[in-house]
Amino acid sequence: MVHITAHSGCDDTPDNSLAFVRHALQTSADALEVDVRKTEDGILAISHDAIVAGQDAPALSDVFALVAQSNRWVNCDLKEPDLENAVIDLARAHGLLQRLIFSGTVSPARVQQQPSLRKDARIYINIEELIPGLYQRLEHGDVLTTQVMEQAAALCKQYGFEVINVYEALCVPAFMQVMDKARIRVSAWTVNDPARAAEIAAYSVTENITSRAPERIRQAVEDAHKESCCCEK
Repeated sequence: MVHITAHSGCDDTPDNSLAFVRHALQTSADALEVDVRKTEDGILAISHDAIVAGQDAPALSDVFALVAQSNRWVNCDLKEPDLENAVIDLARAHGLLQRLIFSGTVSPARVQQQPSLRKDARIYINIEELIPGLYQRLEHGDVLTTQVMEQAAALCKQYGFEVINVYEALCVPAFMQVMDKARIRVSAWTVNDPARAAEIAAYSVTENITSRAPERIRQAVEDAHKESCCCEK
């Protein structure tokens, strides 16, 4: 079954807040996502934007303490480079190494130089980390060609990434087929429409769907799965 991740701020909770974390842990989501940065004092905290002096950004240690009381995974969307080892050390202290996911600013070269990162965390490598500037080019009218899709798959293979993280609009049949052929799993963000979630979940290569409406998306995915099973009988 496809995993569902609760996007930070799901169900109208404040983004990157402990209120969101507590709420997400009460949903059926398999994981929750937080944006991770460092404060000026070097403390890991959750915030989408750069943390300015005086900002009350919750400590990542408080997030981990809450998640550790559950069986959920936590997706740390790294918003700054070179945070991997510090997050891993903190996750280890909270017993979360078996339930840690990295996305965001993860350097392929860094992972290649330090293969243990792939053992300590499940990495959802963002496609723009493999092909810089891709989204900007697509926004300006470029087309996602088969060549670019195959390039992304080849880079996943080169660096040992098992899951590629992409904006849901990229999850078109051709892209999913290329990833399936390369045996690369797909994580899609951010999917809030149940019908769209069901479409993406129907691909056997889909590993994860991140949503601001995790319960609604979970139900849509499960309903589509049941209907598919009934049709196969």
